[in-house]
Amino acid sequence: MNDSTDLFLETATFCKPNDEKRPGFVGTPIGGVVVCDDVDLSAGATPVADAVPTDFAQGGSGSGGWYVRIMFDELLDPTVEDLLPILDPDTMLETGQFTGSLLNTQPVIVTCNGTEVAYDGYYSPSGNNVTWPVGPSLFISPLDRSAIATGSDCKVEIKDLVVDKNGGSVPTDQRGAGGEYAFSIAGLELTDTSPTPAGADAMPPVIVPEAPVSLQFNAFIDPASITTDEVVIIEHATADCSDAGIAVVNAAKVIEGGDGVVEISLNTAGADLAWDPESFYSVTFTDDNAIADLAGGAGALPGAADFTLCFNTNTATP
Repeated sequence: MNDSTDLFLETATFCKPNDEKRPGFVGTPIGGVVVCDDVDLSAGATPVADAVPTDFAQGGSGSGGWYVRIMFDELLDPTVEDLLPILDPDTMLETGQFTGSLLNTQPVIVTCNGTEVAYDGYYSPSGNNVTWPVGPSLFISPLDRSAIATGSDCKVEIKDLVVDKNGGSVPTDQRGAGGEYAFSIAGLELTDTSPTPAGADAMPPVIVPEAPVSLQFNAFIDPASITTDEVVIIEHATADCSDAGIAVVNAAKVIEGGDGVVEISLNTAGADLAWDPESFYSVTFTDDNAIADLAGGAGALPGAADFTLCFNTNTATP
């Protein structure tokens, strides 16, 4: 399971007790990580941070968001996946190369909040308990992370069709039917803004009047869940927004700007500019605000005591 503390690293959510073949310290391109306790083999997995629900330009091992990897102590029968031909994008002819897919074989069941998750993935026969990533393994990636609510409780169960090269199935008590392989999706959070708030001793950022304020979240946000009454825009007389303000503009315009991004600007009918030129603004959120992702996962923006974005605008572009 990839961990929200470092999108590159995979941290175990389950370690088989008293198994000498389980991974301990594993070297990585950026140093190393202890996947399972390599001193006390009776210890299970150390509790880890929640899985990353979605991400945008990031993602562990190029996954583009949260995923599940299940490591085995021997090679699986290759029929666990289909090998699909890779086509030349120009000629649409086969290239002689193939990519693995679990779309038809479906060797595991992934559920979140009791609902089955549609997924694809592949079987990786490479690796062992000291390589990065560990292996052999099944890599499972949801087809549509936006359909999985933040804060969900999830689990994965291995089907009996997963067998080794001699036809032996995974033992019944190791398939996760009892919920042993459980994990949770992180709650909905504001992760970044553009522009970024200035530090305590720094001057506020300067943006062009045409640029809206962008809010980035760790999930696919429902822009309709942020109402204009929950966004407080104040025009100030001082560049550092230290004065009480000239005017409060609550008629904000809130639109979806892309995956996990919401844009905020002044709701001025017929205007091409997001803000007045050569002006000073602050943006805060009410303490009783509520937001939601596209799947209904609930959250809230930080209140005014925890977050204030002060910014200045320069001269409008001719």
